[in-house]
Amino acid sequence: MTRLSKEQLNELKKKYNVDRIWSFSRVNAAQSCFWDYWARYVKHLDIDGSSIYTEWGTNSHDLVQEFVAGDIDAKEAPVKWKEYIDKWEQDPNAFQFDTKQIERGYLNNLKHYFSHLTTIKGTNIQNEKPVLARIGDKKQFVFVGYIDTQYTDEDGNTVLVDYKTSSKSSFSKAKLPEKSRQLMLYAIGKHQYNHIPYNKIKCRFDMMKYLTVHYRQENGKWNTSIQERAKWVSKMEKKLVTKLKKLDIDQDNIEELIQIAIASNNLECMPKEIQEQFFTSNYYIEIPINEELCDKVAQDIAADCTDIVDFEKMSSADQEAFLELNFPYIPNNYYDKKLCAYHRSQYFKDREATLDDMLKPENDEQINTLFEEDEIEEEIFS
Repeated sequence: MTRLSKEQLNELKKKYNVDRIWSFSRVNAAQSCFWDYWARYVKHLDIDGSSIYTEWGTNSHDLVQEFVAGDIDAKEAPVKWKEYIDKWEQDPNAFQFDTKQIERGYLNNLKHYFSHLTTIKGTNIQNEKPVLARIGDKKQFVFVGYIDTQYTDEDGNTVLVDYKTSSKSSFSKAKLPEKSRQLMLYAIGKHQYNHIPYNKIKCRFDMMKYLTVHYRQENGKWNTSIQERAKWVSKMEKKLVTKLKKLDIDQDNIEELIQIAIASNNLECMPKEIQEQFFTSNYYIEIPINEELCDKVAQDIAADCTDIVDFEKMSSADQEAFLELNFPYIPNNYYDKKLCAYHRSQYFKDREATLDDMLKPENDEQINTLFEEDEIEEEIFS
């Protein structure tokens, strides 16, 4: 799906009598780091927001969407993934992961994902489908966004999918409401302009680095466990050992079977009775969607937009003073240090160096002299 052109966006401005078409990424920039918002959207600085995670996130999105669109098949996807890896490894200037352990986990988990793609069971499948939503008391904030993948499932629900290469810890129960705002905004748009009832909209994150392991318990009931794709078998080791013992397999053979299964990260070496007690599927985080929750998200995002507009109305000096007071730089903050475009930019480094020079005394002798003068004054007035 082609993104809206500048001309089309301008037509929307005229239609709704607004001077700006908002994107969720713009609001999210202010939420993530207001300095970054100031640098990119107010000062229009030429800074690069790319990182190892944005680049691999883009690669992953592009590849899964090619598969969903039918441009490549399930056999071609892992081949193309390997091509991405080879190209990255041969680039001496490529971004690098913080550690080799993180690199192996990240890339191997995604390798497994692209080696086990399954066709979506649904109709009207589209990638990057544009969606429009209007929020605020007067519907004054007009948003345009693009849904990673949208389709109609077998029950007639409109399903909105957002692909994520993030760690699932970033989508904990406490963090999920904040992470869900973009998809919920898109659900609001589908409700407003396609008149789809909220109870017929499903929103989900496809957590690409993870899978759901389904296993049969000893009581015969099925249970699930969420695991990293590249090592799911090793995480099931204890359960596998218990089940193998019940088949009266001797300890040496059990250990050999376990080692082979872990090395291959599948259960093909296991007896059929064991294989039938396990299967895996994609790990989706489902987002609750109803009118009350969506109204609350709309109110919150509208409030963020109002804050941004108020900030932009300040003078340049007041903007910087506001940022210095409310958003001080934290050197050991991982986002600021590794991900924030502004705080990684040369502009920021030069600015900080200038401020340090302004605040730095010329030398220690000046400080000593200052205190000596204070002591003399103290003697005079004592």
